[in-house]
Amino acid sequence: MRGPRGTLGAAAVAVAVSLGVSAPALGAAGAAGAAGAAGGGRPAAGLPPVTLTVAQSSITVDRTPPMTFIDPGIFAVAHGSPLQFNVRRSSLTAPIHLSRVIRGPGGSVKEVPLPSSLAAGFRGLRNFAVLTVRDSAGKIVATRHVLFCPNVFDAQRAGPDSPERSPFPQQGCAFMPFTKSAVWGIQRGWGADVSESANTSFRLKLGTYTMTETITAPFRKALGLPDATSSGTVTVKVVKAPPGQGPVPVGAGRRHTISRTLPRLPAVRTMTNPPRAALPDMVPLPSWGIQLLINHQNKHHPAVDHLNFNATVAIDGNSQLDVQGFRSGTGPELQAFQYFFLHGKIIGRAPAGTMLFDNAPDEQEWHFQQFARYQLLDSSKTNVMLSHKEAFCIAPTDAYDLLHPGAIWQPNQFGLGGNCGQATALWVQEQLPLGWADTYSQGLDGQNFNVTHLPNGTYYIEIIANPEKVLHETDMNNDVSLRKIILGGTPNHRTLRVPPFSG
Repeated sequence: MRGPRGTLGAAAVAVAVSLGVSAPALGAAGAAGAAGAAGGGRPAAGLPPVTLTVAQSSITVDRTPPMTFIDPGIFAVAHGSPLQFNVRRSSLTAPIHLSRVIRGPGGSVKEVPLPSSLAAGFRGLRNFAVLTVRDSAGKIVATRHVLFCPNVFDAQRAGPDSPERSPFPQQGCAFMPFTKSAVWGIQRGWGADVSESANTSFRLKLGTYTMTETITAPFRKALGLPDATSSGTVTVKVVKAPPGQGPVPVGAGRRHTISRTLPRLPAVRTMTNPPRAALPDMVPLPSWGIQLLINHQNKHHPAVDHLNFNATVAIDGNSQLDVQGFRSGTGPELQAFQYFFLHGKIIGRAPAGTMLFDNAPDEQEWHFQQFARYQLLDSSKTNVMLSHKEAFCIAPTDAYDLLHPGAIWQPNQFGLGGNCGQATALWVQEQLPLGWADTYSQGLDGQNFNVTHLPNGTYYIEIIANPEKVLHETDMNNDVSLRKIILGGTPNHRTLRVPPFSG
């Protein structure tokens, strides 16, 4: 079952990036930029770095009680050069630092620190805008502060002279709590729907309203924005929905996947000792999103207690993780190989286990068997229980460290869009790029932990990457993570406490 799918200092450094490929090697300040292909250049005459632009002056939406979802179609458009923010921390427990990347004449690039309070962790820009709803009499009936993630799923060119492509990630912002660094940006001449990452559902009666979206004062000050171009207003007519139409859930349709054709790779030699520069480092992050679900069946049967958790493995090191499976006869198994890349080119491969096809209706994909293992340990860190989750479709689901040298900002695949193969496949390629992570949510019986009969006390959720050591890495000493939990309570009324990571 797939999971959900959000460094210190700043100095002036010169940086460049190949469009849609990877971040550049970082300077002393760890800065990453998107000059050149990202459209760096002089500021547009008379225009601030970002304005709010209304796509349509009026829209009509169907009322869907109890809450009506409304996207007013107000876009933040970058002018002159890309609007880019770098978000980083030096370790998983360090404070988050936010900076803006500014491009000047002659291709110069510098990072300007911004107040960390402007970032809502790695989820986006906190209270970037305020959305005000007024009825036909001008009375305010609703207000909503808007969290803004510049990395929207459907960034759009704002005009015919805009660059054809954007180098920035378009997978939203991080939901995973252990992200290390991120890049948020809007390409020059492109627009991002400010409401895409926000809750814009309201309790509204039938009628006509005006919705005004305004960039808040802290961001106007931080970005030097005038009031005149920092607001947009749309007239909204709420009408009766057609019969049979139900409510639209908040965020419906927001989870996208990106799928592009993967190239067939040339034949290469088998390597037993690949160079370190061509190796990834698999980093299992501490378990997160941990919940105790108590199933009260009936008075004649005791409750069943399941411990659900999220497990994430990230890619650090020097290169991506690339595992490919090939048919060996006509059986239900693919022979897996790990491929090694150096300077963007394949230099070799090595045997790496097997892939099996999962025929479950909600799966229907090839799973690599040797990716990770999950265990529950007791207070002495002795194994108590093994998760039955043993096979994985490797895919980038969460940004982990996009400011890492060589990190990919736009992976060839995102989520589960087309990279896990069909039952009849001869060849399957599963990739996890440098700087990205793969998350699985263990919520199915057998994959989570049944703790009904475990005594109260301290336990650890252990996540092991590369458990059979068949994959080549730069470092195999960091392939295990532990997350402490404490079970308490009484039968039928168990409790769970999860201390903060690292105390």
